[in-house]
Amino acid sequence: MTIEIETRGEKTEHGWRDVDGFIGPMQPGFGPRTDPKGVFPTGPDIGEQLPAFSCLDVMGNPFDYAHDAKPTIMLFFRSAVW
Repeated sequence: MTIEIETRGEKTEHGWRDVDGFIGPMQPGFGPRTDPKGVFPTGPDIGEQLPAFSCLDVMGNPFDYAHDAKPTIMLFFRSAVW
C-alpha cells in the first residue's frame, strides 16, 4: 500500500491553506505537517465511554467532563498541523 502525502495548498497572509481549508504555518506535506504513517488511532467509537478529562468549551469556558457532563455530544477533529 502506498500512502501519498497531500502537498497541494496556497499561500495566504495567515499561512498555508490546504485543500480542506485548514490554515497552518507550513506548506502541506512538508516538515511536521504530514499524513500519518501506519496505524493511526481515530478516537473513541460511537457510544464508547470517555475517560475523565477537562478542556475549554467553544466559548472558552472550562469544562470538566466528569463533573459537568450531562447527556453530551462531543465532536473531535484532527488538527491540520501534526
